[in-house]
Amino acid sequence: MLLKNFWYIAALRNEISAKPMRRILLGRPVVIWRDGSGKARALEDRCLHRQVPLSMGQTTDTGEIECPYHGIRYNGEGRCTFIPEQTRVPATAKLPAYTIVEKGEWAWLWAGQPEKADPSLIPAYPWFERSGWKSRTGYLHVKCNYKLIVDNLLNMAHLPYVHPRTIGNAGDLEGATMKVTRNGTNVRLARKVYNVEPPPTYKKAGGFTGNVNRWQTIDWIAPSNFEFHTGVVETGHEPPSPEYDAPKINARILDRHQMHGIAPETESSSHYYVGFVYDPAEINEDLADFIFGQTFATFKEDVVILEAQQTNMEMMPGEKQLDIVSDSAGLNALKVLDELEAAQA
Repeated sequence: MLLKNFWYIAALRNEISAKPMRRILLGRPVVIWRDGSGKARALEDRCLHRQVPLSMGQTTDTGEIECPYHGIRYNGEGRCTFIPEQTRVPATAKLPAYTIVEKGEWAWLWAGQPEKADPSLIPAYPWFERSGWKSRTGYLHVKCNYKLIVDNLLNMAHLPYVHPRTIGNAGDLEGATMKVTRNGTNVRLARKVYNVEPPPTYKKAGGFTGNVNRWQTIDWIAPSNFEFHTGVVETGHEPPSPEYDAPKINARILDRHQMHGIAPETESSSHYYVGFVYDPAEINEDLADFIFGQTFATFKEDVVILEAQQTNMEMMPGEKQLDIVSDSAGLNALKVLDELEAAQA
């Protein structure tokens, strides 16, 4: 079951233009474009006449969308405004329209009951709203159920095995402490490991030569959004608190603020949006490019595993799985999703 009454990222803001674009969300086709005033619009991606995708068409000078098959037009509310060779447009000729709100680097779409579309429920990423800070964003299409990505991002035990060339090494598992807390429908994983060799990305980006203390604080916001604060600091200095307070210390430190937003495409595929934000007073452009490049490379490594996992699960549905200690945060999240699905049903 895919959860409907939630906000999902539908696109990067800079992806949306007057040219219609198609996105499948929760198993439904959606067309997204900017109207004549520059406002983002979203409709079900089909012409009422013969079901041709409107995303194959174009927008008019007034910002309406025109079907590529017979030229039928629709406004941003989904109402049909023009039918060639006839003057009368049926009052019932109206497509489902979706509420779409631009916030931060992303355009968020409400796929559920329109009357419940409250923009205040859009997940907040406060680090991305800090004055003077800059960001990098990216997108991946993943051929797996979104829950597999949720489970992946809440279990750091895979780092040394999937990401040994970037953000993982054997030290990640040596004496790591892990605290999992649930607050309503949100789950936090706070993880620390002390006096370990820094992974390759941190060595190159932060210039670390000796051992470090490492932290990972991950907040999951149901059903599929994440805020990450991760990093390393020279030994002898305590990592930041789970509340993300950056330590003001005289020591070498490298911390990263990221977001992850997963939008289910179908039951077996997902849209995966990532963002990295930084203070240009602390990180220059070249270093920001390197850090995001390395971070994005790790996501691509995850995709290989996740898609193989999805294939196996489809071939052998219902097989019993072994749960281990590092699954704790993910199991809490999956329990929340079970509860939300039961409520929706």
